[in-house]
Amino acid sequence: MDDNLLIKNLFSIKGKTALITGGGTGIGKMIAKAFVKNGVKVYIASRNKKILEETAEELTKMGPGVCYGIEANLTSKEACEKLAAEIEKLGNEKLDILVNNAGLVGYDATLTDFPEKVWDDMYNIHVKSVFYLTIACLPLLEKASNKFIDPSRVIITGSILGIGNGELKFTQGRGSCALPYSSSKHAVHSVAKNLAVHLTPRGVNVNIIAPGVTPVRDSFFDNMDAIISEIPQGRTGNESDIAGAVIYLSSRASSWVTGTEIVVDGGTLLNFKLSNT
Repeated sequence: MDDNLLIKNLFSIKGKTALITGGGTGIGKMIAKAFVKNGVKVYIASRNKKILEETAEELTKMGPGVCYGIEANLTSKEACEKLAAEIEKLGNEKLDILVNNAGLVGYDATLTDFPEKVWDDMYNIHVKSVFYLTIACLPLLEKASNKFIDPSRVIITGSILGIGNGELKFTQGRGSCALPYSSSKHAVHSVAKNLAVHLTPRGVNVNIIAPGVTPVRDSFFDNMDAIISEIPQGRTGNESDIAGAVIYLSSRASSWVTGTEIVVDGGTLLNFKLSNT
C-alpha cells in the first residue's frame, strides 16, 4: 500500500490513451509532448493535416509514447461524433484522457467593431465543441475508468480570462478587445463544472486548466515588456508549467479532484489588473 505514495506510481500516466484537440501547435502540442515523453499513446486532432503529420512524427521520435494525427474540424456536433468514432475505429476500446484544447487565440478588433462571425466561431470551438466531443467520447471514457481508484479524465483548457473580467494590459496596448474570447472562456469554465456534476458519478473527472500568458505565436514577443509587467513571477508560462498541471490532472495523484480550476499564471490574477480602468 505504501508504494502508492511513490512518485513513479502516484504521477505515472504510462500506458494510457489520450485525445488532444488542437494538439498540433501551441498549448495542445505542449500537452501532447508531455504525454508522449511519459509513455502515453496520443491522438492529436486539428484542421491542419500537414501540421498534424509533422507534429506526430516529431513527438513519436521522442518516445517512449507514440503520437498520431487525426484531421478534424470540430465546429459541429456531427464533427465531434465523427472524431470519437474515428478513435474507436483505430482500435481503441477505451479512452483514458480527453483534452479539450482546440481554440482561437484571439482576434484584433475594437469593442464596437467586432465581427459577428468571430463571436460564432469562438463559441462554436470554445464551448459547443467541448460539450459535444465530451459526450461523444463518454462511452470510451467510461470503459477506461477505474472509478474509485483512477477515474478517466476530461481536461479543458480554459483561461485566466475565464475567471477575471476586463482586459490584460498588453491587449489594451494594441487597441483590441478580448471580450468575445473572455466571455467564451467564462462559458466553457461553466460547461466544465456542470459536466463534472453529471460525469463524476460515472467515473469521469472533469477539470479545467486556466493558463496565463503562455506564448504560442511570435506576436506575443512584440509585447513582452507589457506582458511581464502583469506577472508577479516575472516571466511567461512554458511547456513545463503546462505539463506539470496536466500530468497531475491525468494521474492517480488527482483521482479525488474534479470540477475545479487549476490556475497556471505566475500570479497574474493576484494583481487584480484584469480590468480596463
